[in-house]
Amino acid sequence: MRREASQEPKFLTDSMHGKLSHWLRMLGYDTLYYPRDDDEILKKASEEGRIVLTSDTELHRRILSRGGASILLPLNKTETHLSRIAAYVKENYGTPYEEFLKVKFKRCSLCNGPLQQATSSRWRCETCGQEFWVGGHWRNISGILARVKELVNGLGKD
Repeated sequence: MRREASQEPKFLTDSMHGKLSHWLRMLGYDTLYYPRDDDEILKKASEEGRIVLTSDTELHRRILSRGGASILLPLNKTETHLSRIAAYVKENYGTPYEEFLKVKFKRCSLCNGPLQQATSSRWRCETCGQEFWVGGHWRNISGILARVKELVNGLGKD
């Protein structure tokens, strides 16, 4: 079922995928890290229309059986997780891989709050005050995203 192009996916990660929350926020996606029990996760995801990211097969099945959205992720590396999510978003939202995998300074990777550009090369979270910039850590971020692009290129071209 393809969503309207104007609608952007929102995610909820369970206790197994806190690191993934940071990555999705860097990519500009509203992502709630929600390390709660399964019933609370089901309720929150349903109320807010979030796609649940989990490695818990039973939770994944429960979500799908109730008409919710979930991506079952292997206990694997961040690159694999992001490539699976990119494929899901392309199929269900029509977002090309390249667009999905672009860092967008829209959300705080720590708290999910909105970012405001402070200077030409710095952004500040309106919620927690954390500052972000393109610094030495950027090489690691770029390397991981390059590996994800290699993985998704194996899934098919745009």
